[in-house]
Amino acid sequence: MMSKNLSLAKPEAYCCVLCGSVANLALVVRGFHIAQCDSCGHQFLPTSIPRDHVARTYSDEYFFGGGAGYTNYLDQKGLLEKRGSQYAKIVEKHLGRKGKVFDIGAAAGFLMQGWLNRDWTAVGIEPNLAMVQHGQEHGLDLHHGVYEESAEWTKESYDCVSMVQVISHLPSPVDALRLAYKMLKPSGILLVETWDRKSWIASAMKTGWHEYSPPSVLQWFHRESLTKAANLVGFEFVESQRVLRWLNIGHAKSLLKHMSATSKLATLASIVANIFPSQMNILYPGDDLFWALYRKPTS
Repeated sequence: MMSKNLSLAKPEAYCCVLCGSVANLALVVRGFHIAQCDSCGHQFLPTSIPRDHVARTYSDEYFFGGGAGYTNYLDQKGLLEKRGSQYAKIVEKHLGRKGKVFDIGAAAGFLMQGWLNRDWTAVGIEPNLAMVQHGQEHGLDLHHGVYEESAEWTKESYDCVSMVQVISHLPSPVDALRLAYKMLKPSGILLVETWDRKSWIASAMKTGWHEYSPPSVLQWFHRESLTKAANLVGFEFVESQRVLRWLNIGHAKSLLKHMSATSKLATLASIVANIFPSQMNILYPGDDLFWALYRKPTS
């Protein structure tokens, strides 16, 4: 388990991990202090992060243990393949062609398969060995490792770098964006999918919002703060939209049960969700998930 020392950050002034401005204590969730930047509004966990944080976050427990993770990640295959194909189509519109995508935090490679289904070339990296082996067994070019520690990937240029449900878990998001910039060809596209802490559902749920889940989650973006971080390393904003996401009821039940400890609204939603079979898929009603595209300039 993650060391409890992560929850002992003192409520004092901090340095924003995105823009370097002064940040102050904003809220406390499950004993963890969360800071908010006075300038860009980014929220983050203001403490030193263990070197093996990413590996611990994406352990087998995350993919099969329920709670803030999944009861069985492999059940997401069909939904994620469709999402990957949708993202490929969106990127093609702006890129003007198909190409080669690098998927960060690829898990078992379901999103990668969606890109492949649209005739892209796909390469992925994932810190969980079981997920990597599953993807490799299905013929995917999937590699075991931690993205930020794998500088070898900068040796090859890509048309798109994809970060879906990844950037909020990274200790140094600006460094991760900078590496993505190096990996892209001129005019290449960065795709980021993450959660919006300024959404109405996040505001309504307050500290009971499902994404307030430290120490697994380290960063809490909103659209403007993500764009500011991307601009810092040289990216140009292209487009951003809310994600219309299909959600597996079994996964929703696990999340709501996890959230019930800090949210009465989640408790009520959990009661409603239990009416439906776990195998059922529903359209996620929240407005708190979005994707954004950024382009590497041609010069």
